[in-house]
Amino acid sequence: MTDLPEPTSMPAPTVPTALPSMRDDAGRGRVTVWVILVAGTLGHVISLAQGLQMPGYFQPVDWVLGTAILATMLALGIATGLGVGRRPVISLMLVANIAFLLARLGVALFVVGTTERILIDLATLMGWVLTMPMIEASMRTSALAHRMSTALPFALLALTGAYALTPASALVRPEVWFGLGQLALSSLGVVLGARMVNTLRATLHRTREDNAALTRRAFVDPLTGLHNRAFLDEDLLERVAGGEPFAVLFLDLDGFKAINDTLGHATGDETLRLVAQRLWALSPPRGGVARVSGDEFVMVVPGDDLREVAGVAQRVVEAMVATFSVAGQDLRLSVSVGVARCPQDATDARDLLLRADRAMYAVKRSGKNGVRLYSGHLMDQDERRQLLERELRHAQERGQLYVEFQPICTVSTGRPVCLEALVRWRHPDFGVVGPDVFISIAEDAGLITSLGEWVLCEALAAAARWQSAGFTAVRVAVNVSPLQLMQPQFAQMVERELARAGLPASALELEVTEGIDLRGRLHVERSVETVRALGVRLSLDDFGTGFASLSRLNELPVGVVKIDRVFVADLTGVVDRPRRRYVRTLISAMVTVTATLGLELVAEGVETAEQYDELVALGCTHVQGYLFSRPVPEAEVIPLLGRNVQNGVL
Repeated sequence: MTDLPEPTSMPAPTVPTALPSMRDDAGRGRVTVWVILVAGTLGHVISLAQGLQMPGYFQPVDWVLGTAILATMLALGIATGLGVGRRPVISLMLVANIAFLLARLGVALFVVGTTERILIDLATLMGWVLTMPMIEASMRTSALAHRMSTALPFALLALTGAYALTPASALVRPEVWFGLGQLALSSLGVVLGARMVNTLRATLHRTREDNAALTRRAFVDPLTGLHNRAFLDEDLLERVAGGEPFAVLFLDLDGFKAINDTLGHATGDETLRLVAQRLWALSPPRGGVARVSGDEFVMVVPGDDLREVAGVAQRVVEAMVATFSVAGQDLRLSVSVGVARCPQDATDARDLLLRADRAMYAVKRSGKNGVRLYSGHLMDQDERRQLLERELRHAQERGQLYVEFQPICTVSTGRPVCLEALVRWRHPDFGVVGPDVFISIAEDAGLITSLGEWVLCEALAAAARWQSAGFTAVRVAVNVSPLQLMQPQFAQMVERELARAGLPASALELEVTEGIDLRGRLHVERSVETVRALGVRLSLDDFGTGFASLSRLNELPVGVVKIDRVFVADLTGVVDRPRRRYVRTLISAMVTVTATLGLELVAEGVETAEQYDELVALGCTHVQGYLFSRPVPEAEVIPLLGRNVQNGVL
């Protein structure tokens, strides 16, 4: 887009040698010089020719003045050809012509003094003044020329006044006074008109500059200096209309939100500026980079060579992995890159961005920090996801959601001490939709808070029923989303639902994943402390995969720690010996640390007797998994609790 500005804080691939306004002024200055030179020289040649036709009126002083001014104009023309600066040339030409005009009038008034000569010179000088564009032009280019032009009308009036004091003035006809006044007024009108024109030009010039500044602000991201979304939309439309192939790289920073949340927005802003600099350096010729939202960028790569596009994308990934030094801290990021090509993937600018965005999210879902080229099945996946989101919004009211319960048992007796509530979704068309699918959809769609509250209500109601049946020592565990914990009224909601179910707080256990930093966010920390104060037990799920570590367990406000199922799975089966040895050592350390801290340790995903034996040997006290029971509907909970446990298997 040739009419839009380059980013202001990034070095453009090509920098113009002069601003357009400077080039325009230089061009006008050259034109002004030659207009004055040609018009002045021609005027003085005509003046000298006039002297040949009127020898009686033309005095020797006229020849001296005319020849001198003609020589001056020719000399200035030579100087201009030799490259002398235009400002002094214009000043000298204007001064010379004004001096000649005043001298010629002075000769007519004070040397010749006849009415005929004065009237002839007035007619000549009138045309001279009215056809002097040099006055207006020179007022823009030279301070001396400006002063001389401004003083000309007053000099003419002064000559008229001086002539009125001479005896000869009483002998001239009235036409002389009329002509002298008209000459002075005409020159004054020319000067005033020139000043008005210059004022208008200056105003227009400022308006153009203001418009250019507004255009820059409208199309440039103020934080990074890159192009913004508005520019990108225009640029993509022009590229599509032009018909040349190109690719769009949709970039999303991995881990940037954590920098903003933990180190503050100032550090986040500086990080974005450094990211922008790296991206701009990697932008190919005739390409471009735009920041389209907080931590999302788009790079345009011209051409249809897929290897070149993939190479640019890979260089972007490698550049983002390198450390960023911000405020004395070394920060690390990564980037997920989605690629869509025009015209192969889309011939519409909006569709092209949408496809690149979907390819980027495919990278996010598969582990981040990589590149994905758009393909048709991504559209099918996204369309299915969008359909599931629409259906999930109505799943509760349509009775499609239900809760199942999976027991957590003691190793020593095999009896359940807690039942984990697990939400399920049975769709009439799609069948049973796994929680690994619809929970993430609920989080992205902003439905997780209402869904989590519904699960809590259902789980507490079920717990109240089995406690009424005599199983008062069995707790119910409910998973809690990070977004729920960030709600200011979360603790009050828990207290209200406990009261509605008629249960003590000790009957409830809230499971939070290790991916939540329980001490890193103000609202989360407040919610955690408040529910603990009620007497609700907290359980740390998926231990070993997130923020927590053995050294931090004593700092976390939890009563239960759950070993992630990936470690239990690696205790047996086809696993290399170093990995198995590492897992055993880790679980053994967990057993020791949790016992020292008085915490309950639960091993998740126990599916085989061999895994169970390994856990017993390592000292684990609580287990959960298919070996003991699959998740069951509420109708089967009370029979399950009442069943005698034999050999640790329900």
